[in-house]
Amino acid sequence: MGDRITYDAIAEHDGKYWIVQVKGLPANHAGITQGRTWPEAERMTKDVVALLLDVPEESFDIALRPADPKMAEAIARVERTREEAERAAAVALEALQEGAQLLTEVATVRDVGAMLGVSHQYIAKLAPRK
Repeated sequence: MGDRITYDAIAEHDGKYWIVQVKGLPANHAGITQGRTWPEAERMTKDVVALLLDVPEESFDIALRPADPKMAEAIARVERTREEAERAAAVALEALQEGAQLLTEVATVRDVGAMLGVSHQYIAKLAPRK
């Protein structure tokens, strides 16, 4: 089974509607739709691609972005920051697990929890006694 296709879609705010144009469709398909809200525009975009290509909506993804460059960059910045935060959280959890396992060899879970700034119950989960 191949990789899922992602279709890029650009949304222009026009009055009360988001007008969406889908990129990357076959030459004889014009993927244009609209929605009053962003979620509705996303749903309608997915629907129009599925109808045009006669494929299930679950078989592809839509990458919807506003046409306004400042809005698009704001969204991209938030996404990048969230990804960085998720990576940092994973590194912090790994350090906490390693610290809990090392420290509980000498100290009680209550002391280790106080040392690491988390509950003793969490330390007990991270470094169960063997």
